[in-house]
Amino acid sequence: MGEEFLFPLSFQQARLWFLHQLDPGNAAYHMPVTLRLDGELSMETLRAAFQHVVDRHEALRTRFEPDTQVQAVLESWAVTPELVDLSGLAPEARRRELDRVRLGVLREPFDLWSAPPLRVVVVRLEPRVHVLLIVIHHIVCDGWSLGVLAAELSAAYTALRGGRAPELPDLPVQYGDFALWQRERLSGDALREELDHWSRVLTGAPAALELATDRPRPDVPTFDGARVVRALPEPVALGLERLAHGCGASLFMAVLAAYAMVLCRLSGQDAVIVGTVTAGRSRPELEGLVGCFIDVVPLRVDVPAGLSWAGLLSRVRTVCLEAYAHQEVPFERLVEHLQPVRDLSRTPVFQVMLNGQDTPRQDLSWPGVEVTGEPPEPGVSKYDLTLDLHRNTSGMLLDLEYNRDVFEPATASGLLGQVAAVLDLMAAAAPDTPVEAALTGLRPAIGHRDGFSGRRIEPPATGSRPGEGSRVPPDDAVEARVLRCVRDVLGKEWLGVTDDFFDHGGSSMLAMKLALDIEQATGYRLVLRDLFDDTTARGLAVKVRAATATYELGGH
Repeated sequence: MGEEFLFPLSFQQARLWFLHQLDPGNAAYHMPVTLRLDGELSMETLRAAFQHVVDRHEALRTRFEPDTQVQAVLESWAVTPELVDLSGLAPEARRRELDRVRLGVLREPFDLWSAPPLRVVVVRLEPRVHVLLIVIHHIVCDGWSLGVLAAELSAAYTALRGGRAPELPDLPVQYGDFALWQRERLSGDALREELDHWSRVLTGAPAALELATDRPRPDVPTFDGARVVRALPEPVALGLERLAHGCGASLFMAVLAAYAMVLCRLSGQDAVIVGTVTAGRSRPELEGLVGCFIDVVPLRVDVPAGLSWAGLLSRVRTVCLEAYAHQEVPFERLVEHLQPVRDLSRTPVFQVMLNGQDTPRQDLSWPGVEVTGEPPEPGVSKYDLTLDLHRNTSGMLLDLEYNRDVFEPATASGLLGQVAAVLDLMAAAAPDTPVEAALTGLRPAIGHRDGFSGRRIEPPATGSRPGEGSRVPPDDAVEARVLRCVRDVLGKEWLGVTDDFFDHGGSSMLAMKLALDIEQATGYRLVLRDLFDDTTARGLAVKVRAATATYELGGH
């Protein structure tokens, strides 16, 4: 592999690094690409084309340090596509085995600490029919990057197949340069001003979207997901664009207005926070890079009574434009600043998403091979609901990804149907039509609103320092060592063994530092989930003692 070059993590990577520490086996942040290849495929040319792309992009040959937020770029790394030959199986057995292989490739955990998180598998179905499976961890890739990868792979394969060296434009910067620039830019007064803006926007917003669910919410989500899709015809899309443009808004804003209105109606709330992704490529030299630039921003939409469509769209337009103007604040830093009520069963700040799918489409033509993109493998849902909007020549496609932990297919389909019904009404409405006209017929989703069982921890009643009399001293040396670590990380000497780490300024990033400090002090490495199961020094000491006893009983 040769020499390694070290860079700090970007803020986007830091969040994903932490989540991987918390649950290394979670495939929610694996990004898959599936391509069907019909024709005379050259495995050697494919390997060489992949190698050319990996050599160009440092992000694709990066591993990560497990104990510090550092990424190590490898000087070189050989990528070798794995070939799985199913051509000898009967057609039905071949289809079943392809599904099994595809799911396995998607869900197999990555070892971020030892090797770049890129996996390439070619499945041979027939001599001239192959399926190319590519999975990359989100920590080095985003949706835009997949388009860059596909375009460069096509160009490299085409050139190499013709006996020529690939000619791709030079990359003026690499991802490590972006991480350094971002860390320098988002610091000090500039960061504080941005965080103050988001505090003002989100003050008074609902702590969570309380939709009725079909089953109790599990303590820890499994991210088990599925999708429902609904197409809207071209006249509806044109009508929505006409209404939106007449109000100075976009099609995305019109869909957000309808989505927020339905969610408010079904939850009984008069405001909702909807997350949306941002490309994060604010400089032109970043557009051709593979890397994790994408982030999310919260869109707070209030839907008070008495609005017209023009009034609602004006409100949504303002929300979106302000969010885009302040989108550079990394979401993880925003969460740390806001310190929302912690609920391990839900994502913080928002639980629903809306995305407009506008990443550039790429030419996938290869010489002698017809390349067809296949839809992503269902089965992963990072949020309760994620609605993707696709605009095409025949109209609009609404693609709703839902969390099967809490929603049945019929419920998700019904909710999507209600969004589509509101959009249909909007398309034919005049700007001054009252919004309430669209609420008739909307009905609450089936299920039980209070069915979740997630662990919710309310913030402390006051932020004041407790008196000396409330401090509980350690009972033994283990508690003393753990408490010493907690005090050092938080910088609060008065804390006792029963004080909650998160109630006194702890955050996800500080939790990672605490885990490392406790390992150095006691010899036992906490799993990050331990820090959420019991967040006091006394509770963590119990885990340290139990681990030590197990280690000694094992004869070590």
